[in-house]
Amino acid sequence: MDLVTDIPLCRGVQPGREKIDLMVDVDKVRNVAILSHGGAGKTALSEAFLYNTKATTRIGKIEDGNTISDYEPEEVKRGSSIQMSVIPCTHNGYKINFLDTPGYDDFVGEVVAALRVSEGAIILVAAPSGVEVGTERSWNLCEEEKIPRIFFINKMDRENADFYRSLESIQAQFGRNCVPLQLPVGTDQSFRGIVDLLNPPADIPAEVADRLEEARERLIEAVAETDDELVNKYLEGQELTQEEITRGVRQAILSGQIVPVLVGSATMNTGVQELFESTLDHIPSPVEGRHPLTLDPATGDPIELDADPEAPLVAYVFKTTADPFVGKLSLFKVYRGTFKSSSEVWNEAREQGERIGQLYLLRGKTQEQVQEVGPGDI
Repeated sequence: MDLVTDIPLCRGVQPGREKIDLMVDVDKVRNVAILSHGGAGKTALSEAFLYNTKATTRIGKIEDGNTISDYEPEEVKRGSSIQMSVIPCTHNGYKINFLDTPGYDDFVGEVVAALRVSEGAIILVAAPSGVEVGTERSWNLCEEEKIPRIFFINKMDRENADFYRSLESIQAQFGRNCVPLQLPVGTDQSFRGIVDLLNPPADIPAEVADRLEEARERLIEAVAETDDELVNKYLEGQELTQEEITRGVRQAILSGQIVPVLVGSATMNTGVQELFESTLDHIPSPVEGRHPLTLDPATGDPIELDADPEAPLVAYVFKTTADPFVGKLSLFKVYRGTFKSSSEVWNEAREQGERIGQLYLLRGKTQEQVQEVGPGDI
């Protein structure tokens, strides 16, 4: 792992040693960047995530200018994102911080900032158009950061949508290890659902029955190839158990040996909940994901930043914005320790102490006051 020496770190001056009751356990946190070519539906997907997790009571529409993540007047005017937005969603004790990023090259700095604090990514591909220039850029940035990713073929309800053509373009560009975990039922105006290859239903629609058997066999083969024990069993003609397949898929995705391909329509809210659950299952937590290295301030030796809530504080400021009412806001991720409001930290970039005022959890432009933020969270 590369030594991180250029990130502005905040260190606690006098870290508390008392037992801290965190709002979300670090192993139940996910930080996930949403990437794509412009216009593939990232903001619409964010809106569906928020609605499904009951963070909102309606799904906002870009054309109506009422989405959570595109709130700046210029974004509403353009009908597209120009800055990164933090979209936290909670479900059954888990929390996913989705980072909705712009799709156009002019704002690639926002994408880079989001990936620096993400353990994984969702790359959207529009079903009518397949892989585009922005798709390749998103993939390459994920490769540089060495993080697992999920493809989501979106807009299956649109005219000229073609899942299999889009899948072929993904595999041609990024490799045959991009393997579908789902198949669509219908396309264009007849699109009406998805079929899960990991847990296929008893009543399989006739139009996808043949393709499902072939795709599931390819999935099992891909999983077996990533594990010596499984490949021996597979080559001997033994059938892999459902538990072995599920476990193998997760390990292969975490290690980057398999990139899953899911499908749906964000505007129809079809396939979105399945994508959310796949994100929980297949994107690592801050405990499982990469641990940046920094220099020990006392000895100068490189140390790994483990996600210990009671260790000395280390946090990384990855974006600063200006709020017309609050003033300057700094977005940060806590790597270790617990960041508390009304505390004092050491700013390593400026080599001086900083007095911390109020802490907020952001959801678009909405700010919710909190007293502390634990490791892994944003």
